[in-house]
Amino acid sequence: MEFENDDIAYEFYNTYAGHVGFSVRKSWHDKSSTTNVIRTKKFVCSKAGYKDKSKEQCQRKRADTRVGCLAEMTIKISANGKYVVSSFEDAHNHELVTPSKAHLLRSQRKITEGQKAQIDILNDSGIRPKSGHEVMSRQAGGRQCLSFGQKDYKNYLRSKRMQSIQEGDTGAILQYLQDKQMENPSFFYAIQVDEDEMITNIFWADARSILDYHYFGDVVCFDTTFKTNSYGRPFAPFVGVNHHKQTVVFGAALLYDETSETFEWLFETFKRAMSGKEPKTILTDQCAAIISAIGKVFTNSIHRLCVWHMYQNAAKHLSHVFQGSKTFKKDFGKCVYD
Repeated sequence: MEFENDDIAYEFYNTYAGHVGFSVRKSWHDKSSTTNVIRTKKFVCSKAGYKDKSKEQCQRKRADTRVGCLAEMTIKISANGKYVVSSFEDAHNHELVTPSKAHLLRSQRKITEGQKAQIDILNDSGIRPKSGHEVMSRQAGGRQCLSFGQKDYKNYLRSKRMQSIQEGDTGAILQYLQDKQMENPSFFYAIQVDEDEMITNIFWADARSILDYHYFGDVVCFDTTFKTNSYGRPFAPFVGVNHHKQTVVFGAALLYDETSETFEWLFETFKRAMSGKEPKTILTDQCAAIISAIGKVFTNSIHRLCVWHMYQNAAKHLSHVFQGSKTFKKDFGKCVYD
C-alpha cells in the first residue's frame, strides 16, 4: 500500500483506528537535513508510552492515560517519492471502545462545515457554548450522537475569534504595549497564549494605575462589559474611588471568555502587577465563574455583590412587586444597606 504523502497516511490510520476503537497520535518523524523531506514517520495509539511524572508540577493530578500500548504504524519514503508501511503492530494492552462511542475519541472528533455554520449562528445569537452544545446534542439525539464535545465547540469559537484579529492588529497591540513599557518601565502588561501560541487574554496597568491602587485599592469594583468592542471580546476593568470620590482605573483586560480559568489567570496577574496586594473588598456581579476565581486567588478579600446589579436584577424579576407596593422599594433598600 502506498500513500501520496504523510497526511494521507495519517488519515488512513486514523480511519482504521476509528473502526477498531482507539485514538491515535503522531509520535515522531525523521527529516532529511538537505531536502527537509520527511523520510520516516510513526503513528501510535494514544495510550502509547508513559507519562513523565517528574515534569508534573500542577496541583490537580491528572489520570494516567498512557499505559505503554505498542500498537503503531510506521511509514517510510520509497524511491518513487511515495510512502509505504514499514512496520505495523495491531495488538493493544488496554480495552478498546465500542463502535457506538468511537466518534468521541480525541482523534476521531470532528466538526463538519454544516455544524460550524450552526455554531456560528448560535454564537451570533448570544447563546453561550455550554447551552449551544446542549442544543446541538438534542438535535443529534443525545451527546453520544454528536461527533464533538463541548471543549471542541469552545476551541472552534476560539480559533475563529483569534483569526478575526488580523496579524497586523496583533503586532500593533504588542508594539503598543512594548512602547508604553519603554516609555515607563513601571508600565505592566501580561499576555496569555493558548497551545497554538495564539493570544487569548491581555492585561495592562500603567504606572498611575498601580500608584492609585497602592493608595485607594482597599475596595475594587470588577465587571465585564461583554462584547462591546469590535473584536467581540469581554472588556474587564478594575476600578475604584479616590479621596475626591472620583473614579480611578487600576487596570484593564481584554479576555477571550468568561470562564473560571480565565478569571483565575486575570486575578493572579492583577495581584502580581500590584506586588501581591489584595483588595480588602471586591465588588462584582453574580457571575459564578468570577466568584469561584475570587475564592481561589483573593483568599484574604471580602467579596460583595454590586448594588447596581442587585437593583437591576430586582427590577427585572420583582417589577410587579415594586409596582404593587408603595413601601417595597424602601424595605428592599433597608435589606441591602442595613
